[in-house]
Amino acid sequence: MKKKNAFTLAEVLITLGIIGVVAAMTLPAILAKTDKQETVAKLKKVYSVLSQGIKRSELDNGEISEWPTGAAITDVNAYFDKYWRPYYKNPKICSTAVACGYSNKNAWIKLNGQRTGWGVQTDETRVLFMLSDGTLIFNPRNTTDINGNNVYVNLFYVDLNGPKNPNIVGKDVFIFTLSDKKLLRPFGYNKKYEDLDCSKQSSGNENDCTAKIIADGWEIKDDYPW
Repeated sequence: MKKKNAFTLAEVLITLGIIGVVAAMTLPAILAKTDKQETVAKLKKVYSVLSQGIKRSELDNGEISEWPTGAAITDVNAYFDKYWRPYYKNPKICSTAVACGYSNKNAWIKLNGQRTGWGVQTDETRVLFMLSDGTLIFNPRNTTDINGNNVYVNLFYVDLNGPKNPNIVGKDVFIFTLSDKKLLRPFGYNKKYEDLDCSKQSSGNENDCTAKIIADGWEIKDDYPW
């Protein structure tokens, strides 16, 4: 009888062990890359949806810089129904972040682990709404500076997956603004690339992360604080 060659049990176990070690080393990197690609794809989509919605609304309602703000919004539901609702697919106003599924109305966190302190709710000066795909958009219209003076702002805080974790600015929460109150751009668009301080350091500014991703060609690179 001819003797058949075969692997011993020890050889099989060693091979499986090596495969397991290699998988354990490479899988996190693969998953991180996939998460980054999905995040960028969602960020591109919401940027397009917001931009197109604003442009369509402007055709009917005039330039956004002329829309009512702050105390001039006497009925936030009427304001939303005129300037926003017709230009997005099945959006809904949330009275607070909790009404949209968050654990509390201050659910967003900075890259360094601290809470943002943003009061995420709809009131007479700002509108919080969710799109049909679960994207949450928080649109402050008027606020105050450190001295209590009224300040007009046009910032669009976007949570790509709504109440789902991680709810971290720079991970699934990003910020856009209107340049000259007209063109939608990432917050920090007017900074030099080397001045975009998207980092976890206490001196960092995660608000710049949106601009960094776009400046990097819509890519989350290795130096990004992922």
